[in-house]
Amino acid sequence: MKRRSDAGINPWFGKRAEMVSSRTRRKGIMPGRNLCGLITTCVIVCALCHSISAAEPSATPAPKSAPISGSEATKFVKEYYAALSRSDISNVVAKFAESVTYAEGQRDHAYIEKDLRDYVRRWPVLSLKPDTVAVSPKDDGGTALSFSLVYFVANEINKKSLSGHSTNTWIVRRINGEIEIVSQHEVVHPNPTIAVEKTTRAQSHEDEEALSDEELKKQGDTQIEIPTARSTPKVSATPVAKVARKNAADFVIALDIGHSPLKGGAISARGVFEYEFNRRLVAELFAQLQSLGFTRSFVINPEGAEISLAHRSAEANEHKADLFLAIHHDSVKDKYLKNWEVKGKTQKYCDDFHGYSIFISRKNPRVAESAEFASKLGRALLDAGFTRTLHHEEQEKRPVTDREKGIYAFDDLVVLKTAKMPAVLLECGVIVNRAEEEQLNNPVYRKHLVGAIARAIQDFAQLASSAAKNN
Repeated sequence: MKRRSDAGINPWFGKRAEMVSSRTRRKGIMPGRNLCGLITTCVIVCALCHSISAAEPSATPAPKSAPISGSEATKFVKEYYAALSRSDISNVVAKFAESVTYAEGQRDHAYIEKDLRDYVRRWPVLSLKPDTVAVSPKDDGGTALSFSLVYFVANEINKKSLSGHSTNTWIVRRINGEIEIVSQHEVVHPNPTIAVEKTTRAQSHEDEEALSDEELKKQGDTQIEIPTARSTPKVSATPVAKVARKNAADFVIALDIGHSPLKGGAISARGVFEYEFNRRLVAELFAQLQSLGFTRSFVINPEGAEISLAHRSAEANEHKADLFLAIHHDSVKDKYLKNWEVKGKTQKYCDDFHGYSIFISRKNPRVAESAEFASKLGRALLDAGFTRTLHHEEQEKRPVTDREKGIYAFDDLVVLKTAKMPAVLLECGVIVNRAEEEQLNNPVYRKHLVGAIARAIQDFAQLASSAAKNN
């Protein structure tokens, strides 16, 4: 756009000079004889032009917008994946500029929205965890954001799931005060699918999840305080909530998938590893919590890596979770197992025990709150029609802290005693029981189970908020 001085002032000055020259000729005055007067006129007009130009708005480009800080970038990326995880597509699309550069070319909002809706339709269960975002300002005013993303996606209808990590580079700009994505590039690194001969695995029980304090310290994974004379403190029924929570979105739940693909845990009556049951239920519970507004809940080790027990609770500690819930499925001691044939293979089963069981550690630093959540969980499961099992008392001499609700003390369970927040381990059912295994494979049954667990979490979160406000 031309400046006003270019469009209006200079032509006026040319016309003014022409008028002066004409008058001098009519009066018989040669231009050279009145040169001083003409110069004086020109100086006056030039000064006027300069004065008018100075009063005009400057055409200098506006200063660049404020740079995007690391904390802003991290918040932006986390909000993006939190919205995507709960299938809030409109919120995700709003974070893009009108035109975005993908590997295949420029794309508009309509294309992006369709692409995202197809993605969440294909993978209804999403766990997407970005790590620290690196920020690099660019010469053109944009900002490059680089980060890794750990992902776990699942579709319970077709029984498919994927996990792994990706490396991401986004270019963002501040447009009208808002950060918007103008370019996205992602390289996906899926976890390999490992075929394992199941019959060569040993049966796994809760004892494999436990280490004494001395053994744990030898591993060097974590530093914990070894209890002194109060090694088995009395469990209080009164919680001591210390952090105020305004709503579900502020309450952080860490969901731990018990075991891993290579260390699958117990083997069901039909030869399926416990890990597969754990992974499936965590995916469904995670989706339920997201729908209830617990958008900051996250899954520990969604990619199924071989991580230590202490690493699981350390991740929850790092994210300052308000509740740690480990999901497992149960078995019995080997001496109670019998043989039967399934699809031409001999498998182990035991139909004598069935039901859920709940474990807490009295070495957990928030043992009172752990016991409170365990109580709410047991009550919710009973009210929903589920049955508790007491076979751990008979078979392992495990102390029972609440017989009615099926709550045990197992003080050396690593994930519970090293967590800094209230922590509970739930055995959802006995998968060597043939009938109960079939129930746990029924989506309707699991939905009922997940609903009961989620209600207990809601009650506990509300109690923590109320208690904190009253303190």
